[in-house]
Amino acid sequence: MDEKILKFFKKHKIHINDIKYLLRQDNKTCIHMTDDRVIRTFITVKDLYEILMPYDYLCINKGTVVARQQIDYIENCTYHMLDGVCLEGRKRGAASHKLLNRSLHQDFSKVTSTNIRTRFSVLNDMPLAFCVIELIFNEDGTGIDFVFRCCNKEMLALEELKSEEILDQSFYQVFPKGEKKLLAAYTDVAVNGGSRRLKTYSAKLHRELAIRCFQPLENFCACVLIPADEMPE
Repeated sequence: MDEKILKFFKKHKIHINDIKYLLRQDNKTCIHMTDDRVIRTFITVKDLYEILMPYDYLCINKGTVVARQQIDYIENCTYHMLDGVCLEGRKRGAASHKLLNRSLHQDFSKVTSTNIRTRFSVLNDMPLAFCVIELIFNEDGTGIDFVFRCCNKEMLALEELKSEEILDQSFYQVFPKGEKKLLAAYTDVAVNGGSRRLKTYSAKLHRELAIRCFQPLENFCACVLIPADEMPE
């Protein structure tokens, strides 16, 4: 390793495996770390990349280097990182991106539970309650539970919950008195696709809810919830 870079790494306690990505900004290289530190230096991205390349780092554009293990998925020319940051890469053909996604052990056509919130973040401020739940299976392939993977602000407000009280939590834990018929409908949508219109009464809210659910991807069910008294006539 270049002695100058080695000294710099030691001074700032930088471990190569903890570097998420490098960005060139304001004539400096910004080193983004997994502990959320951002370390700025005049060492060029090119010089750092020569050191990092053997450790599974990719140069996706001039002035941008990313750790392969920090990439969530790639869509078109945009690299979606695990921390939610989106970085623009150089233009590639669809076949090239598909091969790169496969090399990252990602299926180009699928959304996973780890990036579902990123995919639906555009709906976070939507004035309708929205959530996505994942059907969880046991070893013999039987569906045993639903887990909330995404909830927008309106959903949290409607259910009077904080994000930590619902995200990645079991449906049964969040709604222990939830109607069984809803779970049956959610399961059907998550497995077989299509969409459903449902109605339920929330004892907690003392309101009837209209629910429209659909399958955003296999084993997931997305729901839009509207209080019945707010439904347009």
